[in-house]
Amino acid sequence: MSDKSTKKPALGRAAAIGLSKEQIIAEAILLIDEAGLGAFSIRELSRRLKVYPAAIYWHVGGSKADLFGEISGGLTANLMPPQEVSPDWRETLRALFRRFRARLHEHPNAAPLLGAQMKSNGAPNAPWVEIILQALQQAGFEGQERIDAFNALVGGLEGFITMELGPAPEGSEDWADSFDERMNQLDPQEYPLLTASYPEMRNRAFVTRWRNGSDSPLDGGFELLLDTLILGLEARRAR
Repeated sequence: MSDKSTKKPALGRAAAIGLSKEQIIAEAILLIDEAGLGAFSIRELSRRLKVYPAAIYWHVGGSKADLFGEISGGLTANLMPPQEVSPDWRETLRALFRRFRARLHEHPNAAPLLGAQMKSNGAPNAPWVEIILQALQQAGFEGQERIDAFNALVGGLEGFITMELGPAPEGSEDWADSFDERMNQLDPQEYPLLTASYPEMRNRAFVTRWRNGSDSPLDGGFELLLDTLILGLEARRAR
């Protein structure tokens, strides 16, 4: 069956029930919130929306990757309306990435879509990407240097947030007991700083935790990274 023949019934069915792209994205995010990204499927989404999968594809594109792109765009939508963009590029970036992190903390199961999954990249993310590029242009970055600065910001901050919201291990409490036991067996002579710092780092730092940022947010580290990146961009331009 050709694409043309499958899309016509889908369009008719979608129009009959008033299905929209916005409705599909909202229901997809809700499904990911409830079941997790690993359990997400077009089949289950179409069941919840009471349509054939073809109706979903007609609205969002021809593949699951297209849908993931639209979901990521839905998650980053309206983070900063034009009237809220600051005349100070530093404040724009601070506010934007704080809002971005807050949005993902509302939908932690979807965090991988805004991290390493390239199939969620693309045009739906254009609004917030444009704000970052405008801020960097205002800071004086041009050409390849602006792209490098963009990659440093997005890679550093998105990487932090998606790591912060990484899935916790199954059976976290049992795993925590085993984790503590192994950490407490470390030789203080060989690892003096780690063994001395472990009470403060325990479940509050990367590599020494078993709960993710939904339960134990890493606020201080995020703010330090955000400040460090912005100060680094200032220093780069001054140099």
